[in-house]
Amino acid sequence: MHIIAECIARSINLRTLGYPRLTHAVALKETGDDSFVMVYKYGAVVFFGVPETERSAIRAELAPHAELLTESVDTERMELMQSDAPLSVYNGCVKLQSPSREQLFIIADVLSKSVVLCRYETMILDMLNTIEPIAQNMRQGRILGGRRKLITILGDSLAIQNAMVSRIMVDDKPEILWDMPELEKLFALMNNEYEIRERQRVLEGRLKVVTDTISYNTDILNYLSSYRVEWYITILIVVEIMLTLYEMFFKHA
Repeated sequence: MHIIAECIARSINLRTLGYPRLTHAVALKETGDDSFVMVYKYGAVVFFGVPETERSAIRAELAPHAELLTESVDTERMELMQSDAPLSVYNGCVKLQSPSREQLFIIADVLSKSVVLCRYETMILDMLNTIEPIAQNMRQGRILGGRRKLITILGDSLAIQNAMVSRIMVDDKPEILWDMPELEKLFALMNNEYEIRERQRVLEGRLKVVTDTISYNTDILNYLSSYRVEWYITILIVVEIMLTLYEMFFKHA
């Protein structure tokens, strides 16, 4: 069975979508005898055995319920094989002796997080490319202006941090593991295959570089701005004193 995960939007409103809900964050729609699609509120969709023509129709169905649809779709692909060999996950292929729906839910959970991390990795690399000139100028003792652009980048960075903590919850295990702890091994193998936690730590480190660089730059801009204001006030005071002295000694004389 072909499994395809896509990140199509920033978020999907599952309440208005109307698909049967598995949890508050996941909905499922059957598309055939052995095929179905799982939709996550953080914008990921995982197709199990769904052909391309049907995937296009489902994307169109999801579009009215999605916030900030993405022009480019990040994709993760995996092959599910039934095998008499012990459980294994390697190089984009998972082998199970007798695949159950619960096992497929675990696979979908990890793939959905992986594909969203792909999107964030691309966004953060773009941010790093944007702030590189800022860091280079700071090394040479110069500061770039354009607070609005800097604040926009900082806002994007904070939005990603918030999404990773509050919406995607990369560190959280799927709820099904509370009832079926025997699925822990599959979950651990999938996490290792897609390096979920390692990629999360790398993203957090890069986000810190972005936020720190912009914060330092804006702090210096604010300091320079306040410094200039102090000079303007000082100049105005000196001018006022000179005018007063002029009136006292020259005008009356």
